[in-house]
Amino acid sequence: MSLSMKRTILICIGLALFFANAVVPSGISHAQRGVKPEVVLPEHYPDGFDGFGRIDRMAKDEVVIDDTLIPLASYVLYHTPEEKDAPSYLFVPGKLVGFMKNSENAIESLWLIE
Repeated sequence: MSLSMKRTILICIGLALFFANAVVPSGISHAQRGVKPEVVLPEHYPDGFDGFGRIDRMAKDEVVIDDTLIPLASYVLYHTPEEKDAPSYLFVPGKLVGFMKNSENAIESLWLIE
């Protein structure tokens, strides 16, 4: 195999990897990450979240947000614009929430956005 043929093959592989990386998302989560959504939030809310999205389903030990299953920590804090420590029953399917995770990648706080 000639040097120019090897070079051509390497360039083609590099381009294929570049385009595959551009098309395939870097994570499997559909929940948006890292920034506060473009709404005005109360002062007691964080400047950013580990993620946010709409609740699809809530259970005792897990939540599905934008089709992504995320475990809940053993103790979760719930916050609304009106209350720093709100009851969990306010967090129902369809609500837009932000969340913060602990070191075990489980949600430790949920923040009601709308």
